[in-house]
Amino acid sequence: MRLLLTALALTVVVAACGSEISRGDPTAPPLLLIPANLSGIPGATDVTALVEPHSPAGELREGDTRATFQLGHCGLSSPIDIDGSLWDPISSYGLLTGEHKGELINSTPTSVFLDDPDTLVMRTPAGALIVLQRHHGPRRYFLCD
Repeated sequence: MRLLLTALALTVVVAACGSEISRGDPTAPPLLLIPANLSGIPGATDVTALVEPHSPAGELREGDTRATFQLGHCGLSSPIDIDGSLWDPISSYGLLTGEHKGELINSTPTSVFLDDPDTLVMRTPAGALIVLQRHHGPRRYFLCD
């Protein structure tokens, strides 16, 4: 019972503060892999361009939220360059709806939360929560129209 009350209290505090969800949150929905057609991570034989990160390292500290991060015009297939690194979208908290998928393939304003040095959680306006992993060094991206 005490664990249930603690989890409930944590949920109320998180909701009241507007904080981003973190991987250690016991009330978080299950983590699911992002479908390959949304992740923007090319296969070994796909035609791509190599992109280097350009953002300043150290712009976020663990636990920091950046209220505005605009996805590029190709959504998750565009470079996500934050904190001196590019980031790979790897999973989502819960199922992605059609509305979420529409946000993730287009230029969409999001917020991001640095959960730990190598994990970023992105929230879209419709409430999708995307987990991204830090990619060290340059990364290949699809050529996007």
